[in-house]
Amino acid sequence: MEVDFLLINPWIYDFSAYDFWLRPYGLLLLGGKLRKLGYSIYYLDLLDPFYPELPKKPKRKDFGTGHFYKEAIPKPVYFNDVPRKFYRYGLPFPLFKNLFKKIISSLRFKAVLLTCTMTYWYPGLFVILDYITRNYPEIPIYIGGIYVKLCFEHLKYEIEKFYKDFPIYIFKGSAEEFLETIKKSFPPSKEPYLNDYPIFDMQTSIPYVIILTSYGCPFNCPYCASKKLYPQFKQKNPEEVFEEILFWHKNYGVVDFAFYDDALLLNFDSHLALILEKILFYGLSLRFHTPNAIHARFINEDVAKLLKKAGFKTIRIGLERTENRFDNKVSIEEFLQAISYLKSAGFKERELGAYILYGIPGENFEEVKNSLLFLEKYRVSPHLAEFSPIPGTPFFEIAKQYSRYPLEEDPIFHNNTIFPALKRPNWEEIEKLKALARKIRQSICN
Repeated sequence: MEVDFLLINPWIYDFSAYDFWLRPYGLLLLGGKLRKLGYSIYYLDLLDPFYPELPKKPKRKDFGTGHFYKEAIPKPVYFNDVPRKFYRYGLPFPLFKNLFKKIISSLRFKAVLLTCTMTYWYPGLFVILDYITRNYPEIPIYIGGIYVKLCFEHLKYEIEKFYKDFPIYIFKGSAEEFLETIKKSFPPSKEPYLNDYPIFDMQTSIPYVIILTSYGCPFNCPYCASKKLYPQFKQKNPEEVFEEILFWHKNYGVVDFAFYDDALLLNFDSHLALILEKILFYGLSLRFHTPNAIHARFINEDVAKLLKKAGFKTIRIGLERTENRFDNKVSIEEFLQAISYLKSAGFKERELGAYILYGIPGENFEEVKNSLLFLEKYRVSPHLAEFSPIPGTPFFEIAKQYSRYPLEEDPIFHNNTIFPALKRPNWEEIEKLKALARKIRQSICN
């Protein structure tokens, strides 16, 4: 059987990883665009929590989220000060080797397409590169993803140092530019597919579907990479977004949809409202989730009511901090007003949550504690979000002055779990904050 491209989602090597609606959206989207052009593809997800031959089935939770299979591995020596175990998340390596051999023997594909999302998750990518180049050195490999866009020079250096004799190509441009390159080198082998939706149907299971109704963000938060990844903010046609949601629900029975937008509520009346009104008009019983957080500033009484009617079940709002704020997305007054509107619309307290960013350069843990107690007072579940320095952002430049690691030399040091922007992390205080956040959530949700 001939297949044009093998798409691989790598393992995660990290202290922690959780399937909180976590999918390699860019790779899946690229797969859909390739299929629409007539290319045949095969998708191999090394994080697949539903793979039938896993030694142990990972626990799954509400709305399609859950754990990945994991195995403890030696912790990198430069993280010896971090009091946590280190893991490889995804398929066991022997299982991967056997699976890859079967794919090689049965599918004659023309190239491998790899991705890498978080900058500090690149070790999983390099394990795949090592395996393929050692055993199948003639196979062309194309690499893209967020890591490539944000840390291009690091990847380029590693490729030139260790893989310069192999057909490996790095691509940091847009999907459209990549597709033009592909079309010049590889003619399609099949008839075009009926749509260009992300290839969620090529997963072992579809516990949920990611929906992106826009690209980029109009805000300029000093810690965020959105502007680096998408310089221009652009919203999709609401009708097309609705058709995509309807396709997955009607043909695959998908009920849970997670929005990946950075500014989902912007231009609400002419964008998201039109999508939700069609969902209500057709009587679709769906559940929606906002893991990337929504802006409290854009939530009014009508917005809150429509979100509730349409089936939103997980509302996350970006608060960041209550003191010494470093963005202008929302004021405390706007946040509290938004929470009031959402509760009045019928949202339960367990459905609402706010992100508190901590581990920032010059961190004051007392301010973090005060933010947690503030949320407890107003009955909003707190969710701590560890700061990760992202190249090209203002906070990255500040973090370099505080970090105990050489942040510019290696993206491995961007890992949020190690609190890379702190000179000497107080692990005892960190654990106290985590415990306090858990205690508050439990008291609110129970």
